[in-house]
Amino acid sequence: MSRDAGRPGGTYLAGWLFADLLLVIVLVVLGSEVPAAAPDPNPTPTATPTAPATTDPARSPSPTPSGTSRPGGLDPVTASVSIRLDPDDLIAGRPAGTAELTRQVTQEIKRHAGRTAAFVMVFGTVRTGSGGSVDTGRSDTYATAVARLLPQAAPEFFPPYSEKIIRGYHDSGQNIPSGTARIELFFLLS
Repeated sequence: MSRDAGRPGGTYLAGWLFADLLLVIVLVVLGSEVPAAAPDPNPTPTATPTAPATTDPARSPSPTPSGTSRPGGLDPVTASVSIRLDPDDLIAGRPAGTAELTRQVTQEIKRHAGRTAAFVMVFGTVRTGSGGSVDTGRSDTYATAVARLLPQAAPEFFPPYSEKIIRGYHDSGQNIPSGTARIELFFLLS
């Protein structure tokens, strides 16, 4: 395999590389095009109020507030609630564990009276032995058990249980005692 003495190899490849890059850019631009919405074939007419012409600023019409409200969504300000239970009681579904969860959660959410949680994340910590390393599997199971029981503990505050809006995760922080469940609360904008 010999190279043509009159043609440098780098220039030949650079042309193909440039052509390939140009093709990729064209495909990205065409793929990111958003089709325009079709116009409404039966538009509804809207009345445009006209103000009487006046030169007196005291008699000019004042703007009226529109009937629109703020757009919905989650409030960027979250709240955190921590409880500490016996993970084995809660995972096993023992009534004592459920009653203690209800007591602690009811006490902790009093400061958020009048609000309703829209999205909830529960971070559980269960350690192996006495103060050992975090058992991520049991921590996940513990957090999920807490998440499932929250709507029963305070139905007026928490949304009905769904894995999409109340979820359990493990928390492997170093200084978190075993049996701690940190509940992150997200509220709707009001």
